[in-house]
Amino acid sequence: MQETKIRTPAEDLPPSRPGWVRAVAVLAAVAMLGGVLYASWQAVAGSDDPQAPAVPTNPDPDFSLTDEQAIATFLRLSARARTSVSERDLTLLPSTFTSNSPMRERTKETIGRLRRDQVFDRSGFESVSVDVLSNTGEEIEIHERVLVDPCYESDAGEDITQGPASFEYGARWILRLESGRWLIDESIVDGEEKVINEKKGSC
Repeated sequence: MQETKIRTPAEDLPPSRPGWVRAVAVLAAVAMLGGVLYASWQAVAGSDDPQAPAVPTNPDPDFSLTDEQAIATFLRLSARARTSVSERDLTLLPSTFTSNSPMRERTKETIGRLRRDQVFDRSGFESVSVDVLSNTGEEIEIHERVLVDPCYESDAGEDITQGPASFEYGARWILRLESGRWLIDESIVDGEEKVINEKKGSC
């Protein structure tokens, strides 16, 4: 008859692990806990730091001009406007005037009349003074006094100039920003013409 051996509770337990295994497990747990605590500290510390102001990814372009730049832009545009008339060139109008400019329509009519009459406007213009009256991000108002020496020629080259040899007048010019470009919108004569030389003008 075979003897049955009774196992004690102690014998059911797995053999005890060496001490170094337990030490390694404890160190791993401590390292993991330290990493979690460090990450939490960083998150809290970061929330306390003053944040730099957000920079727009696509900031709106700044087309504003200084007064000096406004005057230079005006002189360039007004010279182009006068060239469009003297050369009877309609192609210069879109790069000179705003799309709804009243002056653009008047200039177009003037060029059409010169073409019909077969006349070239060769008048000379000299700015006596140019002053900025107002300057915002979308509109610039400029006052100019200009000296004019009238000169009109027929297509055949004949001088057909009439009126005084030279006169001076003042005008207010309005420049507006359109599609990122400063263009002339309107020009309004300011005051009466001042005759400088009553002698008949000529080319």
